[in-house]
Amino acid sequence: MSIQAPERLGPYRIVRKIGEGGMGVVHLGLDGEGREVAIKVLHPHVAADLKARDRLTREVETMRRVRSPHVAEVIDAELVGGQPYVVTRFAPGRTLEETVLSEGALEARQVIRLAQGLCQALVGIHAADVIHRDFKPSNVMLVDGEALVIDFGIAHLVNATRLTQTGMFVGTPGYLAPEIIRDSEITQAADVHALASTVFFAATGAPPFGTGTFEAVCFNIMEGRAQLDRAPAWLRGWLSRALRVDPADRPGAQELLRMARALDPSVTTFNEIEGPTGTKRMGGGTRAMDTFSDLLPPVEYRKPAPPPPPPPPARREERPPPYVPAPTSARPVPRTDQRVAGYPAPPRQPPPYTPPPQPRGHVPPAERKRYLFGSQVTGLLLLATLVALTVMMPVVMGAVAVALALVLRVGEYLFGDMVKRRQIRGSSSADPLLALVGTPWALVKAALVTVVHTPLALLFGACVWGALHWAGGMGTNQAAAFAAGAFAGGLFVLPGGGAPRKAVTRTLTGVLRSPGAALVAVVAVGTAALFAVMFALGQDPVWAPWRAPQSVIDNLASEARQSTVGLITGLIESLLDGLGLGFLTPWS
Repeated sequence: MSIQAPERLGPYRIVRKIGEGGMGVVHLGLDGEGREVAIKVLHPHVAADLKARDRLTREVETMRRVRSPHVAEVIDAELVGGQPYVVTRFAPGRTLEETVLSEGALEARQVIRLAQGLCQALVGIHAADVIHRDFKPSNVMLVDGEALVIDFGIAHLVNATRLTQTGMFVGTPGYLAPEIIRDSEITQAADVHALASTVFFAATGAPPFGTGTFEAVCFNIMEGRAQLDRAPAWLRGWLSRALRVDPADRPGAQELLRMARALDPSVTTFNEIEGPTGTKRMGGGTRAMDTFSDLLPPVEYRKPAPPPPPPPPARREERPPPYVPAPTSARPVPRTDQRVAGYPAPPRQPPPYTPPPQPRGHVPPAERKRYLFGSQVTGLLLLATLVALTVMMPVVMGAVAVALALVLRVGEYLFGDMVKRRQIRGSSSADPLLALVGTPWALVKAALVTVVHTPLALLFGACVWGALHWAGGMGTNQAAAFAAGAFAGGLFVLPGGGAPRKAVTRTLTGVLRSPGAALVAVVAVGTAALFAVMFALGQDPVWAPWRAPQSVIDNLASEARQSTVGLITGLIESLLDGLGLGFLTPWS
Protein backbone atom coordinates (compact mmCIF):
# COMPACT_ATOMS: atom_id res chain seq x y z
CA MET A 1 0.00 0.00 0.00
CA SER A 2 1.44 3.34 -1.02
CA ILE A 3 1.72 6.30 1.26
CA GLN A 4 0.17 9.60 0.23
CA ALA A 5 3.13 11.94 0.46
CA PRO A 6 2.62 15.28 2.18
CA GLU A 7 4.11 18.46 0.81
CA ARG A 8 6.46 18.68 3.80
CA LEU A 9 7.85 16.42 6.50
CA GLY A 10 9.31 18.40 9.37
CA PRO A 11 11.91 20.78 7.94
CA TYR A 12 12.04 18.88 4.62
CA ARG A 13 10.08 19.66 1.47
CA ILE A 14 8.96 16.67 -0.61
CA VAL A 15 9.92 16.91 -4.31
CA ARG A 16 8.92 13.58 -5.84
CA LYS A 17 8.70 9.84 -5.19
CA ILE A 18 11.80 7.89 -6.20
CA GLY A 19 11.12 4.38 -4.89
CA GLU A 20 9.11 2.05 -2.70
CA GLY A 21 10.01 -1.03 -0.69
CA GLY A 22 8.63 -3.33 1.93
CA MET A 23 9.33 -0.91 4.77
CA GLY A 24 8.22 2.38 3.22
CA VAL A 25 8.22 4.87 0.37
CA VAL A 26 11.33 6.86 -0.55
CA HIS A 27 11.00 10.48 -1.68
CA LEU A 28 13.48 13.01 -2.95
CA GLY A 29 13.40 16.02 -0.66
CA LEU A 30 15.09 19.33 0.03
CA ASP A 31 16.27 20.46 3.43
CA GLY A 32 16.12 24.02 4.73
CA GLU A 33 19.30 24.93 2.82
CA GLY A 34 18.04 23.51 -0.49
CA ARG A 35 20.24 20.38 -0.36
CA GLU A 36 18.92 17.09 -1.74
CA VAL A 37 18.11 14.26 0.67
CA ALA A 38 16.35 10.91 0.48
CA ILE A 39 13.37 10.66 2.84
CA LYS A 40 11.99 7.21 3.63
CA VAL A 41 8.46 7.33 5.07
CA LEU A 42 7.63 4.13 6.92
CA HIS A 43 4.54 2.15 5.93
CA PRO A 44 1.61 2.33 8.36
CA HIS A 45 1.99 -1.29 9.42
CA VAL A 46 5.62 -0.60 10.35
CA ALA A 47 4.78 2.67 12.09
CA ALA A 48 2.10 0.88 14.14
CA ASP A 49 4.69 -1.48 15.63
CA LEU A 50 5.66 0.41 18.78
CA LYS A 51 8.46 -1.99 19.68
CA ALA A 52 9.91 -1.58 16.19
CA ARG A 53 9.77 2.20 16.62
CA ASP A 54 11.61 2.03 19.93
CA ARG A 55 14.28 -0.19 18.44
CA LEU A 56 14.64 2.06 15.42
CA THR A 57 14.99 5.14 17.62
CA ARG A 58 17.79 3.54 19.62
CA GLU A 59 19.71 2.08 16.72
CA VAL A 60 19.42 5.03 14.35
CA GLU A 61 21.71 6.81 16.80
CA THR A 62 24.15 3.93 16.42
CA MET A 63 23.93 4.03 12.62
CA ARG A 64 25.01 7.66 12.60
CA ARG A 65 28.45 6.49 13.69
CA VAL A 66 29.01 4.81 10.33
CA ARG A 67 31.39 6.91 8.25
CA SER A 68 32.12 5.55 4.79
CA PRO A 69 31.96 7.10 1.31
CA HIS A 70 30.24 3.91 0.18
CA VAL A 71 27.35 4.20 2.66
CA ALA A 72 24.44 6.63 2.36
CA GLU A 73 24.64 7.75 5.96
CA VAL A 74 21.61 8.56 8.07
CA ILE A 75 21.19 12.35 8.41
CA ASP A 76 18.02 12.67 10.44
CA ALA A 77 15.13 10.62 11.75
CA GLU A 78 11.73 11.38 13.24
CA LEU A 79 10.31 8.19 14.71
CA VAL A 80 8.00 9.42 17.46
CA GLY A 81 5.41 11.35 15.43
CA GLY A 82 2.35 10.18 13.59
CA GLN A 83 4.27 9.72 10.31
CA PRO A 84 7.78 8.43 11.12
CA TYR A 85 10.53 8.90 8.56
CA VAL A 86 14.27 8.50 8.12
CA VAL A 87 16.45 10.92 6.13
CA THR A 88 19.61 9.78 4.35
CA ARG A 89 22.01 11.24 1.82
CA PHE A 90 20.58 11.32 -1.70
CA ALA A 91 22.56 9.43 -4.33
CA PRO A 92 21.74 9.92 -8.03
CA GLY A 93 21.99 6.80 -10.15
CA ARG A 94 20.41 3.37 -10.59
CA THR A 95 20.37 0.38 -8.30
CA LEU A 96 22.48 -2.65 -9.07
CA GLU A 97 19.28 -4.63 -9.59
CA GLU A 98 17.96 -2.19 -12.22
CA THR A 99 21.31 -2.06 -14.00
CA VAL A 100 21.76 -5.83 -14.24
CA LEU A 101 18.15 -6.56 -15.21
CA SER A 102 18.25 -3.98 -18.00
CA GLU A 103 21.84 -4.31 -19.25
CA GLY A 104 22.94 -7.76 -18.16
CA ALA A 105 25.77 -8.91 -15.92
CA LEU A 106 28.62 -6.51 -15.22
CA GLU A 107 32.02 -6.81 -16.84
CA ALA A 108 34.89 -8.28 -14.86
CA ARG A 109 36.49 -4.95 -13.97
CA GLN A 110 33.13 -3.57 -12.92
CA VAL A 111 32.52 -6.59 -10.71
CA ILE A 112 35.88 -6.11 -8.98
CA ARG A 113 35.18 -2.42 -8.47
CA LEU A 114 31.75 -3.27 -7.05
CA ALA A 115 33.15 -5.97 -4.73
CA GLN A 116 35.85 -3.65 -3.39
CA GLY A 117 33.39 -0.81 -2.82
CA LEU A 118 30.92 -3.07 -0.99
CA CYS A 119 33.72 -4.48 1.14
CA GLN A 120 34.85 -0.98 2.08
CA ALA A 121 31.26 -0.14 3.03
CA LEU A 122 31.08 -3.30 5.13
CA VAL A 123 34.33 -2.43 6.91
CA GLY A 124 32.86 0.94 7.91
CA ILE A 125 29.57 -0.60 9.01
CA HIS A 126 31.19 -3.29 11.11
CA ALA A 127 33.66 -0.79 12.62
CA ALA A 128 30.61 0.95 14.13
CA ASP A 129 29.47 -2.38 15.67
CA VAL A 130 26.43 -2.49 13.41
CA ILE A 131 25.02 -5.38 11.37
CA HIS A 132 23.43 -4.23 8.11
CA ARG A 133 21.67 -7.56 7.43
CA ASP A 134 19.89 -6.34 4.32
CA PHE A 135 22.54 -6.47 1.58
CA LYS A 136 20.88 -7.16 -1.77
CA PRO A 137 21.03 -5.74 -5.32
CA SER A 138 18.11 -3.38 -4.80
CA ASN A 139 19.91 -1.80 -1.82
CA VAL A 140 23.10 -1.01 -3.74
CA MET A 141 23.31 2.09 -5.92
CA LEU A 142 25.82 2.50 -8.74
CA VAL A 143 26.96 6.14 -8.77
CA ASP A 144 29.51 6.70 -11.54
CA GLY A 145 30.47 3.06 -11.26
CA GLU A 146 31.04 3.19 -7.49
CA ALA A 147 28.96 1.14 -5.08
CA LEU A 148 26.85 2.96 -2.51
CA VAL A 149 24.86 1.03 0.11
CA ILE A 150 21.42 2.56 0.66
CA ASP A 151 18.41 1.74 2.85
CA PHE A 152 20.97 1.24 5.54
CA GLY A 153 19.82 -0.41 8.70
CA ILE A 154 16.10 0.37 8.29
CA ALA A 155 14.50 -2.82 7.05
CA HIS A 156 16.57 -5.21 9.13
CA LEU A 157 15.82 -3.42 12.38
CA VAL A 158 12.08 -3.79 11.88
CA ASN A 159 12.55 -7.34 10.68
CA ALA A 160 14.62 -8.17 13.73
CA THR A 161 11.79 -7.08 16.01
CA ARG A 162 9.27 -9.10 14.06
CA LEU A 163 11.60 -12.08 14.09
CA THR A 164 11.75 -11.94 17.87
CA GLN A 165 7.99 -11.64 18.14
CA THR A 166 6.78 -14.18 15.59
CA GLY A 167 9.73 -16.42 14.73
CA MET A 168 9.41 -15.48 11.05
CA PHE A 169 11.56 -13.28 8.85
CA VAL A 170 10.61 -10.61 6.36
CA GLY A 171 12.95 -9.84 3.50
CA THR A 172 14.44 -11.18 0.29
CA PRO A 173 15.28 -14.84 0.94
CA GLY A 174 17.71 -15.18 -1.99
CA TYR A 175 20.19 -12.94 -0.15
CA LEU A 176 19.72 -14.03 3.45
CA ALA A 177 22.39 -15.90 5.38
CA PRO A 178 21.58 -19.45 6.58
CA GLU A 179 21.62 -18.39 10.24
CA ILE A 180 18.87 -15.82 9.61
CA ILE A 181 16.63 -18.47 8.07
CA ARG A 182 17.38 -20.88 10.95
CA ASP A 183 16.60 -18.10 13.49
CA SER A 184 19.95 -18.67 15.21
CA GLU A 185 22.46 -16.15 16.50
CA ILE A 186 23.14 -13.48 13.90
CA THR A 187 26.60 -11.92 13.68
CA GLN A 188 28.44 -9.67 11.26
CA ALA A 189 29.27 -12.76 9.22
CA ALA A 190 25.68 -12.63 7.89
CA ASP A 191 26.61 -9.44 6.03
CA VAL A 192 29.58 -11.20 4.43
CA HIS A 193 27.27 -13.92 3.08
CA ALA A 194 24.74 -11.40 1.72
CA LEU A 195 27.49 -9.27 0.18
CA ALA A 196 28.90 -12.26 -1.69
CA SER A 197 25.40 -13.16 -2.94
CA THR A 198 25.00 -9.61 -4.24
CA VAL A 199 28.37 -9.75 -6.06
CA PHE A 200 27.36 -13.14 -7.54
CA PHE A 201 24.22 -11.54 -8.96
CA ALA A 202 26.27 -8.70 -10.45
CA ALA A 203 28.69 -11.13 -12.11
CA THR A 204 26.11 -13.60 -13.45
CA GLY A 205 22.78 -11.78 -13.62
CA ALA A 206 21.14 -14.51 -11.52
CA PRO A 207 20.72 -15.22 -7.80
CA PRO A 208 23.36 -17.55 -6.34
CA PHE A 209 20.96 -20.15 -4.92
CA GLY A 210 18.78 -20.63 -7.94
CA THR A 211 15.16 -19.91 -8.62
CA GLY A 212 11.98 -21.73 -7.76
CA THR A 213 9.74 -21.90 -4.76
CA PHE A 214 10.39 -20.04 -1.56
CA GLU A 215 11.19 -23.31 0.25
CA ALA A 216 13.59 -24.48 -2.45
CA VAL A 217 15.62 -21.28 -2.32
CA CYS A 218 15.81 -21.38 1.49
CA PHE A 219 16.77 -25.06 1.38
CA ASN A 220 19.64 -24.34 -1.02
CA ILE A 221 20.87 -21.53 1.22
CA MET A 222 20.85 -23.64 4.38
CA GLU A 223 22.63 -26.50 2.57
CA GLY A 224 25.18 -24.20 0.96
CA ARG A 225 24.23 -25.18 -2.59
CA ALA A 226 25.38 -22.04 -4.37
CA GLN A 227 25.62 -22.35 -8.14
CA LEU A 228 29.28 -21.34 -8.22
CA ASP A 229 29.87 -23.01 -11.56
CA ARG A 230 27.91 -20.12 -13.14
CA ALA A 231 30.37 -17.53 -11.78
CA PRO A 232 33.64 -16.60 -13.51
CA ALA A 233 36.51 -18.93 -12.53
CA TRP A 234 38.60 -16.10 -11.08
CA LEU A 235 35.75 -15.17 -8.70
CA ARG A 236 34.78 -18.64 -7.45
CA GLY A 237 37.37 -18.92 -4.71
CA TRP A 238 36.35 -15.54 -3.27
CA LEU A 239 32.67 -16.47 -3.41
CA SER A 240 33.28 -19.93 -1.97
CA ARG A 241 34.84 -18.58 1.20
CA ALA A 242 32.22 -15.85 1.72
CA LEU A 243 29.26 -18.21 1.11
CA ARG A 244 30.22 -20.84 3.67
CA VAL A 245 27.30 -22.20 5.65
CA ASP A 246 29.08 -21.92 9.00
CA PRO A 247 29.51 -18.23 9.92
CA ALA A 248 32.81 -19.03 11.66
CA ASP A 249 34.29 -20.21 8.35
CA ARG A 250 33.63 -16.93 6.55
CA PRO A 251 36.28 -14.18 6.42
CA GLY A 252 35.76 -10.89 8.19
CA ALA A 253 35.13 -7.63 6.38
CA GLN A 254 38.81 -6.61 6.37
CA GLU A 255 39.93 -10.02 5.11
CA LEU A 256 37.21 -10.01 2.46
CA LEU A 257 38.38 -6.56 1.30
CA ARG A 258 41.98 -7.81 1.09
CA MET A 259 40.84 -10.76 -1.00
CA ALA A 260 38.75 -8.48 -3.24
CA ARG A 261 41.79 -6.31 -3.95
CA ALA A 262 43.67 -9.44 -5.03
CA LEU A 263 41.03 -10.50 -7.59
CA ASP A 264 42.43 -10.79 -11.13
CA PRO A 265 40.22 -11.58 -14.15
CA SER A 266 43.24 -12.98 -16.02
CA VAL A 267 43.52 -15.85 -13.53
CA THR A 268 41.39 -18.71 -14.81
CA THR A 269 42.70 -21.48 -12.54
CA PHE A 270 43.26 -21.56 -8.81
CA ASN A 271 44.50 -23.77 -6.00
CA GLU A 272 43.09 -23.54 -2.50
CA ILE A 273 45.11 -24.27 0.65
CA GLU A 274 44.05 -24.20 4.27
CA GLY A 275 44.35 -20.77 5.91
CA PRO A 276 44.74 -19.93 9.58
CA THR A 277 40.99 -19.58 10.03
CA GLY A 278 40.27 -23.10 8.86
CA THR A 279 39.07 -21.85 5.49
CA LYS A 280 40.91 -22.14 2.19
CA ARG A 281 42.76 -19.41 0.37
CA MET A 282 44.55 -19.02 -2.95
CA GLY A 283 47.97 -20.66 -3.00
CA GLY A 284 51.08 -19.91 -4.96
CA GLY A 285 50.76 -22.81 -7.36
CA THR A 286 47.96 -23.48 -9.79
CA ARG A 287 46.38 -26.57 -11.24
CA ALA A 288 43.76 -27.20 -13.84
CA MET A 289 40.37 -28.18 -12.53
CA ASP A 290 39.04 -31.54 -13.55
CA THR A 291 35.71 -31.06 -11.87
CA PHE A 292 33.75 -28.34 -10.13
CA SER A 293 33.26 -30.29 -6.95
CA ASP A 294 35.89 -28.36 -5.00
CA LEU A 295 34.16 -25.09 -5.88
CA LEU A 296 30.97 -25.90 -4.01
CA PRO A 297 30.69 -24.85 -0.37
CA PRO A 298 30.97 -27.69 2.13
CA VAL A 299 27.77 -29.24 3.40
CA GLU A 300 27.92 -30.09 7.07
CA TYR A 301 26.16 -33.40 7.61
CA ARG A 302 25.50 -35.11 10.88
CA LYS A 303 28.55 -37.18 11.94
CA PRO A 304 27.79 -40.93 11.91
CA ALA A 305 28.42 -42.90 15.05
CA PRO A 306 31.56 -45.10 14.86
CA PRO A 307 31.72 -47.63 13.38
CA PRO A 308 29.73 -46.25 10.44
CA PRO A 309 26.63 -48.27 9.62
CA PRO A 310 26.56 -49.96 6.24
CA PRO A 311 25.07 -47.68 3.61
CA PRO A 312 21.51 -48.44 2.60
CA PRO A 313 21.15 -50.19 -0.74
CA ALA A 314 19.28 -47.29 -2.34
CA ARG A 315 19.49 -43.84 -0.79
CA ARG A 316 16.74 -41.53 -1.75
CA GLU A 317 17.79 -38.03 -2.75
CA GLU A 318 16.97 -35.47 -0.09
CA ARG A 319 14.40 -33.03 -1.38
CA PRO A 320 12.93 -29.86 0.07
CA PRO A 321 9.51 -30.04 1.64
CA PRO A 322 6.60 -29.83 -0.79
CA TYR A 323 5.34 -26.40 -1.64
CA VAL A 324 1.62 -25.74 -1.24
CA PRO A 325 0.63 -22.56 -3.08
CA ALA A 326 -1.64 -20.07 -1.40
CA PRO A 327 -5.07 -19.30 -2.83
CA THR A 328 -4.97 -17.12 -5.91
CA SER A 329 -6.85 -14.26 -4.21
CA ALA A 330 -4.32 -14.09 -1.37
CA ARG A 331 -1.24 -14.53 -3.53
CA PRO A 332 0.87 -11.37 -3.38
CA VAL A 333 2.19 -9.80 -6.51
CA PRO A 334 5.96 -10.38 -6.59
CA ARG A 335 8.09 -7.29 -6.22
CA THR A 336 11.11 -6.60 -8.36
CA ASP A 337 13.53 -7.76 -5.68
CA GLN A 338 11.47 -10.95 -5.26
CA ARG A 339 12.12 -11.79 -8.90
CA VAL A 340 15.82 -11.52 -8.20
CA ALA A 341 15.42 -13.72 -5.14
CA GLY A 342 13.96 -16.54 -7.18
CA TYR A 343 10.23 -16.27 -6.61
CA PRO A 344 8.13 -18.13 -9.18
CA ALA A 345 6.61 -16.15 -11.98
CA PRO A 346 2.98 -15.08 -11.60
CA PRO A 347 0.34 -17.26 -13.27
CA ARG A 348 -0.10 -14.88 -16.17
CA GLN A 349 2.64 -14.19 -18.64
CA PRO A 350 4.27 -10.98 -17.39
CA PRO A 351 4.80 -8.16 -19.84
CA PRO A 352 8.33 -7.69 -21.15
CA TYR A 353 10.61 -5.86 -18.77
CA THR A 354 10.84 -2.16 -19.36
CA PRO A 355 13.86 -0.51 -17.74
CA PRO A 356 12.88 2.19 -15.27
CA PRO A 357 13.53 5.76 -16.37
CA GLN A 358 16.99 7.01 -15.65
CA PRO A 359 16.73 9.09 -12.47
CA ARG A 360 18.06 12.56 -12.68
CA GLY A 361 21.41 13.01 -11.07
CA HIS A 362 20.32 16.17 -9.34
CA VAL A 363 17.43 18.54 -9.08
CA PRO A 364 18.04 21.32 -11.59
CA PRO A 365 18.15 24.88 -10.26
CA ALA A 366 14.86 25.63 -12.00
CA GLU A 367 13.13 22.80 -10.12
CA ARG A 368 14.61 23.88 -6.81
CA LYS A 369 13.38 27.42 -7.43
CA ARG A 370 9.92 25.98 -7.96
CA TYR A 371 9.85 24.95 -4.30
CA LEU A 372 11.83 27.85 -2.84
CA PHE A 373 10.55 30.63 -5.08
CA GLY A 374 7.32 31.18 -3.15
CA SER A 375 9.07 31.65 0.20
CA GLN A 376 11.74 33.91 -1.26
CA VAL A 377 9.26 36.13 -3.10
CA THR A 378 7.06 36.38 -0.01
CA GLY A 379 10.08 37.47 2.02
CA LEU A 380 10.99 40.15 -0.52
CA LEU A 381 7.42 41.44 -0.56
CA LEU A 382 7.37 41.61 3.24
CA LEU A 383 10.59 43.62 3.15
CA ALA A 384 9.09 45.96 0.54
CA THR A 385 6.05 46.44 2.78
CA LEU A 386 8.27 47.25 5.76
CA VAL A 387 10.25 49.80 3.72
CA ALA A 388 7.05 51.45 2.44
CA LEU A 389 5.62 51.68 5.95
CA THR A 390 8.88 53.18 7.17
CA VAL A 391 8.67 55.84 4.43
CA MET A 392 5.15 56.71 5.64
CA MET A 393 6.05 56.68 9.37
CA PRO A 394 9.83 57.02 9.57
CA VAL A 395 10.29 57.34 13.33
CA VAL A 396 7.87 54.65 14.52
CA MET A 397 8.56 52.08 11.82
CA GLY A 398 12.32 52.71 11.99
CA ALA A 399 12.25 51.70 15.65
CA VAL A 400 10.04 48.70 14.78
CA ALA A 401 12.54 47.62 12.11
CA VAL A 402 15.41 47.67 14.60
CA ALA A 403 13.39 45.64 17.14
CA LEU A 404 12.31 43.17 14.44
CA ALA A 405 15.91 42.63 13.30
CA LEU A 406 16.92 41.99 16.92
CA VAL A 407 14.14 39.42 17.48
CA LEU A 408 14.89 37.61 14.23
CA ARG A 409 18.57 37.39 15.14
CA VAL A 410 17.73 35.86 18.50
CA GLY A 411 15.46 33.30 16.82
CA GLU A 412 18.07 32.38 14.22
CA TYR A 413 20.82 31.97 16.81
CA LEU A 414 18.58 29.66 18.84
CA PHE A 415 16.67 27.60 16.29
CA GLY A 416 19.24 27.72 13.50
CA ASP A 417 21.76 26.04 15.78
CA MET A 418 19.10 23.52 16.82
CA VAL A 419 18.43 22.59 13.19
CA LYS A 420 22.15 22.09 12.58
CA ARG A 421 22.41 19.86 15.65
CA ARG A 422 19.46 17.78 14.47
CA GLN A 423 21.02 17.32 11.06
CA ILE A 424 24.12 15.92 12.75
CA ARG A 425 22.66 13.83 15.59
CA GLY A 426 18.90 13.96 15.08
CA SER A 427 16.16 15.29 17.32
CA SER A 428 16.56 15.00 21.07
CA SER A 429 14.34 15.50 24.07
CA ALA A 430 16.97 17.90 25.42
CA ASP A 431 16.48 20.39 22.55
CA PRO A 432 13.89 22.57 24.40
CA LEU A 433 16.15 22.73 27.45
CA LEU A 434 19.14 23.68 25.31
CA ALA A 435 17.07 26.43 23.66
CA LEU A 436 16.00 27.76 27.06
CA VAL A 437 19.54 27.73 28.44
CA GLY A 438 20.92 29.36 25.29
CA THR A 439 18.39 32.21 25.22
CA PRO A 440 20.40 34.69 27.36
CA TRP A 441 23.56 34.22 25.31
CA ALA A 442 21.59 34.45 22.05
CA LEU A 443 19.99 37.69 23.27
CA VAL A 444 23.35 39.21 24.23
CA LYS A 445 24.93 38.14 20.97
CA ALA A 446 22.03 39.49 18.92
CA ALA A 447 22.05 42.81 20.81
CA LEU A 448 25.78 43.29 20.23
CA VAL A 449 25.50 42.51 16.52
CA THR A 450 22.49 44.83 16.19
CA VAL A 451 24.34 47.68 17.96
CA VAL A 452 27.24 47.28 15.52
CA HIS A 453 25.03 46.81 12.45
CA THR A 454 22.59 49.70 13.07
CA PRO A 455 25.16 52.48 12.44
CA LEU A 456 25.96 50.85 9.09
CA ALA A 457 22.28 51.03 8.15
CA LEU A 458 22.15 54.67 9.35
CA LEU A 459 25.16 55.50 7.18
CA PHE A 460 23.43 53.84 4.23
CA GLY A 461 20.30 55.94 4.89
CA ALA A 462 22.37 59.14 5.14
CA CYS A 463 23.95 58.37 1.76
CA VAL A 464 20.49 57.90 0.24
CA TRP A 465 19.31 61.20 1.78
CA GLY A 466 22.31 63.06 0.39
CA ALA A 467 21.84 61.60 -3.07
CA LEU A 468 18.13 62.45 -3.17
CA HIS A 469 18.44 65.92 -1.61
CA TRP A 470 21.60 67.28 -3.20
CA ALA A 471 21.73 65.35 -6.47
CA GLY A 472 18.02 64.80 -7.02
CA GLY A 473 16.78 68.16 -5.74
CA MET A 474 14.20 66.51 -3.46
CA GLY A 475 12.87 68.33 -0.42
CA THR A 476 14.45 67.72 2.95
CA ASN A 477 11.44 65.97 4.53
CA GLN A 478 10.73 63.73 1.54
CA ALA A 479 14.38 62.78 1.11
CA ALA A 480 14.62 62.00 4.84
CA ALA A 481 11.54 59.73 4.61
CA PHE A 482 13.10 57.70 1.79
CA ALA A 483 16.36 57.63 3.73
CA ALA A 484 14.44 56.11 6.67
CA GLY A 485 13.08 53.43 4.30
CA ALA A 486 16.63 52.73 3.09
CA PHE A 487 17.71 52.41 6.73
CA ALA A 488 14.98 49.82 7.40
CA GLY A 489 15.89 47.84 4.29
CA GLY A 490 19.60 48.05 5.11
CA LEU A 491 19.02 46.25 8.39
CA PHE A 492 18.20 43.12 6.32
CA VAL A 493 20.10 43.43 3.03
CA LEU A 494 23.44 44.95 4.04
CA PRO A 495 26.37 42.78 5.16
CA GLY A 496 25.59 41.49 8.63
CA GLY A 497 21.89 41.04 7.91
CA GLY A 498 22.18 37.33 7.03
CA ALA A 499 20.77 36.06 10.33
CA PRO A 500 17.45 37.97 10.04
CA ARG A 501 17.11 36.86 6.41
CA LYS A 502 17.69 33.22 7.29
CA ALA A 503 15.18 33.46 10.12
CA VAL A 504 12.54 34.86 7.77
CA THR A 505 13.25 32.19 5.14
CA ARG A 506 13.14 29.39 7.71
CA THR A 507 9.86 30.69 9.14
CA LEU A 508 8.21 31.08 5.75
CA THR A 509 9.28 27.62 4.53
CA GLY A 510 7.80 26.17 7.70
CA VAL A 511 4.51 28.04 7.31
CA LEU A 512 4.08 27.74 3.53
CA ARG A 513 3.92 23.96 3.29
CA SER A 514 2.80 23.69 -0.33
CA PRO A 515 3.19 25.58 -3.62
CA GLY A 516 -0.51 26.51 -3.38
CA ALA A 517 -0.04 28.10 0.03
CA ALA A 518 3.02 29.94 -1.25
CA LEU A 519 1.01 31.30 -4.19
CA VAL A 520 -1.74 32.56 -1.88
CA ALA A 521 0.86 34.21 0.36
CA VAL A 522 2.55 35.89 -2.61
CA VAL A 523 -0.76 37.28 -3.83
CA ALA A 524 -1.85 38.51 -0.37
CA VAL A 525 1.48 40.01 0.67
CA GLY A 526 2.03 41.41 -2.82
CA THR A 527 -1.31 43.22 -2.66
CA ALA A 528 -0.45 44.66 0.76
CA ALA A 529 2.98 45.75 -0.52
CA LEU A 530 1.42 47.44 -3.55
CA PHE A 531 -0.99 49.47 -1.45
CA ALA A 532 1.76 50.36 1.01
CA VAL A 533 4.01 51.64 -1.79
CA MET A 534 1.15 53.65 -3.30
CA PHE A 535 0.37 55.30 0.03
CA ALA A 536 4.05 55.97 0.67
CA LEU A 537 4.41 57.76 -2.65
CA GLY A 538 1.12 59.63 -2.44
CA GLN A 539 1.08 61.23 1.01
CA ASP A 540 3.37 63.18 3.27
CA PRO A 541 5.29 61.22 5.90
CA VAL A 542 4.13 61.25 9.49
CA TRP A 543 7.04 62.11 11.79
CA ALA A 544 5.24 61.69 15.11
CA PRO A 545 6.30 61.45 17.89
CA TRP A 546 9.18 63.55 16.53
CA ARG A 547 9.13 66.70 14.40
CA ALA A 548 9.75 66.94 10.68
CA PRO A 549 13.45 67.17 9.78
CA GLN A 550 12.97 70.54 8.00
CA SER A 551 11.46 72.15 11.09
CA VAL A 552 14.19 70.71 13.26
CA ILE A 553 16.86 72.05 10.94
CA ASP A 554 15.17 75.50 10.87
CA ASN A 555 14.98 75.64 14.68
CA LEU A 556 18.59 74.61 15.03
CA ALA A 557 19.66 77.26 12.50
CA SER A 558 17.60 79.96 14.28
CA GLU A 559 19.05 79.04 17.64
CA ALA A 560 22.51 79.06 16.14
CA ARG A 561 21.99 82.52 14.66
CA GLN A 562 20.62 83.87 17.93
CA SER A 563 23.53 82.43 19.82
CA THR A 564 26.01 83.98 17.41
CA VAL A 565 24.40 87.47 17.59
CA GLY A 566 24.22 87.31 21.37
CA LEU A 567 27.88 86.35 21.56
CA ILE A 568 29.00 89.26 19.34
CA THR A 569 26.86 91.89 21.12
CA GLY A 570 28.05 90.68 24.50
CA LEU A 571 31.69 91.09 23.45
CA ILE A 572 31.04 94.64 22.14
CA GLU A 573 29.19 95.66 25.32
CA SER A 574 31.97 94.31 27.50
CA LEU A 575 34.60 96.20 25.47
CA LEU A 576 32.72 99.53 25.65
CA ASP A 577 32.10 99.11 29.38
CA GLY A 578 35.81 98.62 29.86
CA LEU A 579 36.48 101.87 28.06
CA GLY A 580 33.80 103.73 30.04
CA LEU A 581 31.70 104.14 26.94
CA GLY A 582 28.92 101.75 27.87
CA PHE A 583 26.33 104.44 27.30
CA LEU A 584 27.08 104.20 23.56
CA THR A 585 25.63 100.68 23.18
CA PRO A 586 22.34 100.99 21.32
CA TRP A 587 20.67 98.16 23.23
CA SER A 588 21.41 99.59 26.66
